[in-house]
Amino acid sequence: MTALAVIYVALLGQKAVLLILDDNWVAKAMGLALLVLPIVAAWAILTEVKFGIDAERLAKSNSLPELQLELRPSGRATKESAQVEFERIKLLVSQDLENWELWFRLGECYDASGDRKLARKSIRKAIKLANNPKSL
Repeated sequence: MTALAVIYVALLGQKAVLLILDDNWVAKAMGLALLVLPIVAAWAILTEVKFGIDAERLAKSNSLPELQLELRPSGRATKESAQVEFERIKLLVSQDLENWELWFRLGECYDASGDRKLARKSIRKAIKLANNPKSL
């Protein structure tokens, strides 16, 4: 998907430059407007790739034991086991708000529960804490 998005950004950027080089002022305005889209798309792609790399780095360096989840045949956690682990990790996080490993596990619990938005938010918090020298 990233490769396709990069190709899209390149083609859109090329079309924007061609429009900017046109003599018609309407085409120039459209070209400038189109130039904004590739810039925003490139920023979004880089942000997501950086998040993935940072999250993977934390996953490999996390010393806490794996979550005890009961898995369905599809590989997804059951709601009941995800809820039990969520409550356990949430309690641990409330006792140590500066522990990036616990925030990372909380993100995994959110993901197992199906709440991707809060999972990403928790993992972003873990990345921020892990990058902060005072939290280590």
